Amino acid sequence: MKKNVLVMISGIAILGGIGWLGARHAEHLMLDKSIERFRQTLGPDASFTYKKATPGVLGRSVKFTSLVFRQGPETITADEAEVSKPVTKGSESPLIEHLSFRNFQMADTAGSLHLAKLAMEGVTLPVKEDVHTPAHTLSIQHAEATKLHGFIDSLQSDISADTVTVDDFGESMASHLEATKLQFSADVPPARHVSADHVGIDGLDLAGLYNSLTTGAAYTARNGTRDIQIDHLAIDGDSPLLRAVKILSHSSKSESAEQEVSSVQDAELWPSMPNLAWLPTLGYDRLHASLVLNDTHDLKTDKLHIEELSIDAAQMGRLHLDGDFAQAGSHAVVAANADMQVLHMHMNYMDHGLVPKILDQAAKARNMNLHDMLATWQEQTKQGNNPILTQALTYALHPEKGPLDIYIQPQRPLPLMTVLASLGAVGVAPQIAQQVGLSLHTP
Repeated sequence: MKKNVLVMISGIAILGGIGWLGARHAEHLMLDKSIERFRQTLGPDASFTYKKATPGVLGRSVKFTSLVFRQGPETITADEAEVSKPVTKGSESPLIEHLSFRNFQMADTAGSLHLAKLAMEGVTLPVKEDVHTPAHTLSIQHAEATKLHGFIDSLQSDISADTVTVDDFGESMASHLEATKLQFSADVPPARHVSADHVGIDGLDLAGLYNSLTTGAAYTARNGTRDIQIDHLAIDGDSPLLRAVKILSHSSKSESAEQEVSSVQDAELWPSMPNLAWLPTLGYDRLHASLVLNDTHDLKTDKLHIEELSIDAAQMGRLHLDGDFAQAGSHAVVAANADMQVLHMHMNYMDHGLVPKILDQAAKARNMNLHDMLATWQEQTKQGNNPILTQALTYALHPEKGPLDIYIQPQRPLPLMTVLASLGAVGVAPQIAQQVGLSLHTP
């Protein structure tokens, strides 16, 4: 009985060993076929080499060490890589269900990219079969990466992040991106350093944006919705420029119009920012403010309707603006675009301490005390026929009584910068008020 048991066990062991050897042999045969099949899907302008290749489970994937992949000007290397068997249907581009890398590096004429770890799902390769066929674009269903560092040659800039997640990357696709500890540095003058604790983007065509950044081609926003959230943004040059606790933006775009609602919460802006050099002269080391923008851009007529542009600045005041403008997108209002034309505009201002500082500075510039300067202005308004100046002075003397409303209704469209410059010249040239259609309303 014992002998029979020993014989049976020995037989099972021998059969198991033969089966294991057979399975390993079959795996390597499948491996060789998989690698050859993978080579054939790459096209004539691509190649790859490796130090060692081993089969994955059931031969469904291949694991490589010291992988080098080249296609045209692009080179990809990795210390370790695992590639699932490509799936092809007819003449379609090969789909790789899973790709993972350790110490991934990519370089081409546009720049370079390094990732400590990279895992991708549902990858369609940008294959070019021959010189007569166009290259298929790269698309990725899902990707996760850690310790990203890249260089964009056209911008002479570095970009890095602790973690990055991307969904639906491909031509004209609505992508999703999440990044943590993002940093961007550009050395092209003026040098800028941008950082954010977290960036989330939904609905943007990331492939189109990447193509624009790397090739210089124009970027066209896709139709549909787009959402952006940025937490703890910081922008620096040679000195601090901007800090913001949170930025939120939602837009909806069609062929005819784009609607956008955006907000900047708890922002700090330094005098080195454009148009803010006047801050120190009024005793401010920086501007503390929050901003809300709600607008609709008519893409066919290039007209912009601002429902609300609200700037609430602590220890200064609150400015609310609404109106209609020509030759301007939503970004033009915030940037005070010189080409922007005013059709009509309304501003409502509630003072929180800025007006007295302006009056004090005006008196110092004239080598006068504030009381004498105001008395002189009051006498001038009595002698002259300038109702706009009279209303402005009445408000300036008692800004705490309530808000000031400013209406601008020019007879023909006027550049925004011309309108803003005209407001400062009304005191010495009363006819300007009529030219820009200016009227004031005080409490």
